[in-house]
Amino acid sequence: MNSKSNVSEPSVRAYDIVLNFIKSQIIQKKLKLGDKLPSERFLMQKLSLSRNSVREALRQLENMGFIKSVHGQGTFLINNSREGISSIFSMLLLLQQTNKEEFLNLRKTLEIAALENAILFKDSDKIANLKIAIQNMEDAENLSELEKAENLFHKTLISLGNNRIFTTIMEALSTLEESYRHETLKCINNNIKKELLDIHKNIVVSIENNDIKNAKEALIKHFEIIK
Repeated sequence: MNSKSNVSEPSVRAYDIVLNFIKSQIIQKKLKLGDKLPSERFLMQKLSLSRNSVREALRQLENMGFIKSVHGQGTFLINNSREGISSIFSMLLLLQQTNKEEFLNLRKTLEIAALENAILFKDSDKIANLKIAIQNMEDAENLSELEKAENLFHKTLISLGNNRIFTTIMEALSTLEESYRHETLKCINNNIKKELLDIHKNIVVSIENNDIKNAKEALIKHFEIIK
C-alpha cells in the first residue's frame, strides 16, 4: 500500500482496521481498560495507514466512548459506550426512526429479562432498595419526588438482572427515560397512581415468592398503563 493510496483511503476502512487491531490486543491480553494505546506513529507503521486515517479512526472510536485522548499524555482505552448508544438513539428520534412506543417496548423487554434473573439470584440489598423506592412513592408529595422514586425502582430492577449490557443500555437512555417518565406521571390521577403503586408492590412480593409468572404479568400491566 503506497502513500498515495493511504491519503485517499476511506475513514470507514481505517476505523475497521484500527478497531480490529485494538480488539486483537485485548484478546492477546496486551491491552486492558485504562491502558495507554500505541502512538499514532506506531499505528501508522503497524497498520500501513496515513496519519489522517489513523486520527480519523481514533476520533470515531472516541466519539463511541471506547477511547479517551488526554492532552500531553496520550490516548487511553476506556468504556464509556453508553454515551455512544445515547447519541445513536437521540439521532434516531430526531430522524423519526423510532418513538416512545418502541422505547417502552425495549424497556419492557429488558425489565422482564431482568426479572427472571432477579428471581434466580435474589439480592437482598437490592430488594430492600425496591421497597425503599415503593415507600418513597407512597410518601411523595410532589411530581419530582414521585419521579425520583419510580426511577429508583426501575433502575434497581434492571440491576437485579445482573447483566451489564442491560445496565449499560438503560444508563445510556436515562435522559430519554426521565423525559418520558415526567411526561407520563404528570398526567396521572390519584387512582392511577395507587394502581401503579400496587403493581410495584406486587412485583416485589412476586420476586420474594419466586413467582415469575405473576411478576411478569404485573410488569406488563405497568407498561400498559404508562404507554
